[in-house]
Amino acid sequence: MKTISGKIFTVKVKIDRQQEDGLVKKVSEEYACKAVNFTDCEAKITKEVGSADNVKDSFDIIAEAIAPFKEVFVFDEGEIFYKVKIQETYMDDFGKEKKNSYYYLLNATSFEQARKNIVEAFGGSMKDYTIAAVVEQKIIECFE
Repeated sequence: MKTISGKIFTVKVKIDRQQEDGLVKKVSEEYACKAVNFTDCEAKITKEVGSADNVKDSFDIIAEAIAPFKEVFVFDEGEIFYKVKIQETYMDDFGKEKKNSYYYLLNATSFEQARKNIVEAFGGSMKDYTIAAVVEQKIIECFE
């Protein structure tokens, strides 16, 4: 497992991709990227996506946003990315129970595997945490 932390962006692009049958088709794809700012993110996406063998002509970045992910966990297997919402329960200074929510991005082969992967990423101990949601994302790949 590889951990990517820092500022994560999500980027949507429109690309003319050559299909297996030889036809060129315009497709929309979404990526995650660790970057310092929007300019850095665009440069990384241009380098990574624009250099692919089946990209014909050019591509357009159509949307770019700072993602809410605290960290990204990239596992050896699994091509589907999932957004996992974790809730931390704690007691405040006045003895009231409070909850904080955090979002993580990880890849897995299924929803069940995504749940197992987040527990593994937390070192097997989720004593003060609960998995509140696991949502499949359209993200294809995460770049560092």
